[in-house]
Amino acid sequence: MPSRSVISLALIALLAGCASQPSEAPKATPIEQSKAPQAKVLNQLSGSLIGAPAGSEVELALLEVDRRNKPDKLLSNVKLSGRGNELPFILQFNPEAFSATQRVELRGRVTQSGQLIMRLLPIQIHQASDQALGPLRLVPVP
Repeated sequence: MPSRSVISLALIALLAGCASQPSEAPKATPIEQSKAPQAKVLNQLSGSLIGAPAGSEVELALLEVDRRNKPDKLLSNVKLSGRGNELPFILQFNPEAFSATQRVELRGRVTQSGQLIMRLLPIQIHQASDQALGPLRLVPVP
């Protein structure tokens, strides 16, 4: 009989251990949509691209641009795969890295087999807030 009480106590202790709260909450897996410097709160630009052919590689970048229209600093970017139809995107960025004195633009390019085939005409982003840009048309590269 004593062995039964020992087994019962062991089972109760095991169940009690399983029922208790873990000492550390599991960490959430980060969203791998864009590469932005880590911040407590990320803002995002969202929309969709029109015209990216199936099998193409699409890259969108949020950039600080100098007076000569040359990229000065990468704020965030995301790479997508063209599907031949409307391609939704979310580009997250750190609002603290957003410059109030420098022009900020969203730019995009589409490559296929290593060749540049299309691009997104630059879109100036005036505020470091969440923005829905809607459908954006890609244009062929001459």
